[in-house]
Amino acid sequence: MRASLPSRTVAPASQRVPPAIGAAAEAVVAAHGQHERLARVFDHSPVPLAMIGEEGRFAQVNRPARLVLRMTSAKLRTLRIEDLTPPSLWPVMEAGWAQLVGTGCTAGPYEVTLPDGGRFDIVCCSLANALPGLHVVAFAPTGWAEDELALAGARGLKQHTALTPRELDVLQLAAEGCTGPLIARELMVSPVTVKTHFENIYAKTGVAHRAAAVAHAMRLGLID
Repeated sequence: MRASLPSRTVAPASQRVPPAIGAAAEAVVAAHGQHERLARVFDHSPVPLAMIGEEGRFAQVNRPARLVLRMTSAKLRTLRIEDLTPPSLWPVMEAGWAQLVGTGCTAGPYEVTLPDGGRFDIVCCSLANALPGLHVVAFAPTGWAEDELALAGARGLKQHTALTPRELDVLQLAAEGCTGPLIARELMVSPVTVKTHFENIYAKTGVAHRAAAVAHAMRLGLID
């Protein structure tokens, strides 16, 4: 059991998920499991989006993603995430995949290596099982201007939520894959208290479930 949790630090600006990418991810969350609605989000988003299937293979990419990666849909469907990841970062990729499957989301910086040898850094937000067996990644090259990624209606996106330090502790542990009972043991509180924290978090962030709350906090740079 941990004696105490590390103090919260906001990630550097270069590593934070831009609001538009977070908005795209939240649109995916809102369309979770709804094939037609998700297809509209996917096709109409100005933010690059990729659907990843079994074994990390690309299943579908929208037009902005194809332009960023400079490849056709047919070519991308022959590739897996590891094919666009430097070998030195494969352990990071595997850890990120485990976190995605375990917690429902990941967010932060990443490096892409193209088949022609080109490399560039991205910031991304990944969400598990947007459709059964299909995960969605919203991303953009690091440093892209926010107005180039702006989503219709994104002006109303919340930039800050009044989450308490303890609520951030709960979300950090959830992001690390801890279940409700394990969070209770780590924080030395009752499972009922943890449940109350999550209910308060949902009310403050305007989301309906744990994965969306974690993604929201990651997008704002409030947790790792």
